[in-house]
Formats: sequence, C-alpha cells, structure tokens
Amino acid sequence: MRFVLLLLLLTNPVRSAEKTTPAHVVNHLQRLYGEELRKFRFRANYPGGFSQWQDDWRSELQKLMGLDRIERLNRFHRPRMGFAKELDFGEFTRQKCQIETEPHVIIPFWMFRPKGDGPFPLAILPHGHDRIGHDTYAGVFHDAKHKERTLAGDRDVAMQAVCRGFIAIAPAVRGLSVDGVPDIYARHDKRNCRSQLMHCLLAGRTAIGERLWDMRKIIDWAITLPKVDKSKILMMGNSGGGFVTMYAAATDPRISIAVPSCSFDKLVANDGRIYQCDCNTVPGILEHGGMADVVGLIAPRHLLIVNGHGDSLHNDADIRSESALVGRIYSAAGVRRRFDHRWGNDGHRFYKDLMWPFIMNALKEQSR
Repeated sequence: MRFVLLLLLLTNPVRSAEKTTPAHVVNHLQRLYGEELRKFRFRANYPGGFSQWQDDWRSELQKLMGLDRIERLNRFHRPRMGFAKELDFGEFTRQKCQIETEPHVIIPFWMFRPKGDGPFPLAILPHGHDRIGHDTYAGVFHDAKHKERTLAGDRDVAMQAVCRGFIAIAPAVRGLSVDGVPDIYARHDKRNCRSQLMHCLLAGRTAIGERLWDMRKIIDWAITLPKVDKSKILMMGNSGGGFVTMYAAATDPRISIAVPSCSFDKLVANDGRIYQCDCNTVPGILEHGGMADVVGLIAPRHLLIVNGHGDSLHNDADIRSESALVGRIYSAAGVRRRFDHRWGNDGHRFYKDLMWPFIMNALKEQSR
C-alpha cells in the first residue's frame, strides 16, 4: 500500500506543482496597478480630444523612459560612422557598418541595399535576446545549426526585407548583443541586459530608452542616404526587438509601419505575472497607461501585432483583452483598418507569412 501511495505521488505531481498567487498579494497588486489610477488610459472624453491625448502621453512616456535625459547628455555629440567593404550579391548589396550613438557606445549593424533607381522604403529591424542577433536577422550564419534555427523561425528578416525592395538595417541592440554595461562582477545573475538596466536606473534613464536612442540615431543617418524614401519606414522585431519596435514607433512618428512580434501583452497579469524581461521595464508606467495605450500612440500609422499560440512567455487571454483596447483606440482615430492582430501557431517566433502581406499592403496604401 505504501508503495502504491508513493508511486501515485511520483507519477501525479501536477496538483503539488500548480502555482497560484496568494489572495492578499493579488489584492495588493490590484491596489497598486488599478486602471482607475492611470492618467493616460485612453478615454474618448480626454480633455482636448484624441490628438491632445497623444501629445500629452507621448511627452510623458519619453520622460518615463529617460529619453529627455539621454538627449540632454548627448546634445553636442555627433555620431561617427564606420564602414566595411560592401559585398555584391547580385540583386542587392550587404555591408557591415557601425555608428557611435553616444560617446564610447558603438552599435554595429548590417545594411542591405537593393539594386535599382529607388527610392526604396527603409526597414529597421531590432532583435531580441540573442548575442548574435544582428547576424541572425541578416542571415549571416555562424554555423549550420545557427542557419537551421534561423530559417526555421523566419528570423532572417533583413534578407526578407531587401528581397521585397527595402533598404534594410539589422542593428545590434544594446544590452542584448553588444553590451551596454556588462555584468562583469556577476551581481545580476550574469545577465548583461539586467546589468545595463540597473546602471540606467541609477542614472535616471532606462535600458529601453537607450535602445530607442540608438534606433533614432540610425534612422537620422539612414534617411540621409540616396534612394531612401523617408516617408516609408518599417520597424519590426521579435520578442525584445518587438518591445523596441512598440516603444520606438510610439515615440517616433517617422516610423510609418510597426510590426512587433511575440512581445505585445499586458505589462502585468492580474495574478502578478510580468510578461517581459526586466530590461524592458519603464518605471512608473502603470501609473500612466498600459501597453495598449503605448501602441495607441502609433495611430493613425499602420500597426500589426503578431503573437504565437503556445508562447510560454505570454498568455493568450491577456493578449486578446489588451489587443481589443488597441482596436478601440484605432477606431477612435478613424483608422481601424490600419490595425490588425494576427496569430501564428508555433509559439515564440517570427511568422513571415502573416507579416509581409500586411506590410506590403500598407506600403501600397502609403503610396496612393
């Protein structure tokens, strides 16, 4: 009998492994994060109307991310560029480049340029947690395993973009591939992205703010290139690159199409689960708004949110409820058709068959 009981305990561990948040913790979090406390939670009767809501909220969001501090600190800095030899692949060229976005901060990136007269739309493609993420997005494979994994997950997005007529830039993302401030002394679980965040917070800025600054400096430079159509700028990224995409498009109106992949969700679930890496944290944001309000700043520009069923980092029900709020914001802006939310069925990855049709249709509309 004892053997049978022991066997049952060993073979049926589900009940003991279930995780629930204690009720007193849930009540505390609801008190902290109550939606009635959010100053810029979208509402149709915001004083001054829709455009005033966007202006006020965008200005506050930039302050929350520390972008104003970063800008002040770098007001006299002029980014320096570096270029390797441009390689010819027949229909397009590929070039390794770098930009100094702040003093002593060097961001490498791959640039693809299609052959032809142009002008060409521009694609900026920030990656997530991947030490060689800019190589992954560029299809610059380190070995056979890297190639297999990249192609299986549709991750070679810069190659996909140039083949569709974009000038495509795959930048390294600060703290995710190139180090922001590396965790040299192993005080942050040996996670360089967390070390970057902590040093940012001490300085009154954020890791996501630094990443947005880097993207802005790349865009500033890229739109001066011949053959670039600066009225058509796509930003697209998966996971942490999706967070960069959402916040960048929300605060930089030059981005005309935004496609965040496997990143959009509530910032925190009702049971306290946080659906993001520490390094994407914007302190105090839930006093002002949620992710629906952040991406609502992208309206009236084109926005496609993509998620994957079975993504263990997110929750389908929370994604759906937050996405519905985005739909209401786009409806209030009078451009509901410029927003879509699509689902893949293979978890946390890119879904090129869902993304590119939306992007190409958006380009057609922007060309009319």
